[in-house]
Amino acid sequence: MIEVITPSSPYGFAANTYILRSGNETCVIDPTVPYDPTLVGGRLKYIILTHCHFDHILELDSWAENTSAEVIISAEDAEGLSDPSINCYLLFSGLNKGYRGRYKAVYDGDKLSLGEHTLSVVHLPGHTPGCIALVGEGLAFVGDTVFAGGGFGRCDLPRGNYRALRDSIMKVLSFPDDTVLYCGHGESTTVKEYKKHSIIK
Repeated sequence: MIEVITPSSPYGFAANTYILRSGNETCVIDPTVPYDPTLVGGRLKYIILTHCHFDHILELDSWAENTSAEVIISAEDAEGLSDPSINCYLLFSGLNKGYRGRYKAVYDGDKLSLGEHTLSVVHLPGHTPGCIALVGEGLAFVGDTVFAGGGFGRCDLPRGNYRALRDSIMKVLSFPDDTVLYCGHGESTTVKEYKKHSIIK
């Protein structure tokens, strides 16, 4: 089983950061905590971004600069990493900020090996055009597509699309009921529990 660690971010508005460990390999999803080698068990293989919004990449530079891990983002959201009008740094803080380092673009259906496990890339557009989930055995890291309690991500931000988001939520609801959903903000939930509260059926 993949070990999942959820360190606390020093930023009150930050997205959840998840550290995944399998065998002697580790990855970090949505780095909003400063790089800390004590969080890494074995080799840090990937820095994975569920989408390009600023509150999910707050400490991307510190992880990328201090490790040789591969930065992973969907092809549809890649340009938003460096564009503050897309990643919402300008909108929410007035800052001309972004990530301008190397990355690898991934697509729906791509596979990422981590130790003894495989994470599948599932494209979930709507909150942004390139939102993705990382799906493994019995778990899914869904970014801001859905939130515990039946909520879902905003679609009124730059390049958001409600119809696409609705379709993506339905895709998440098609996962097995016992799938644990690790959300971009707030607590985790399961597909079964989410269905009880979702206004989208």
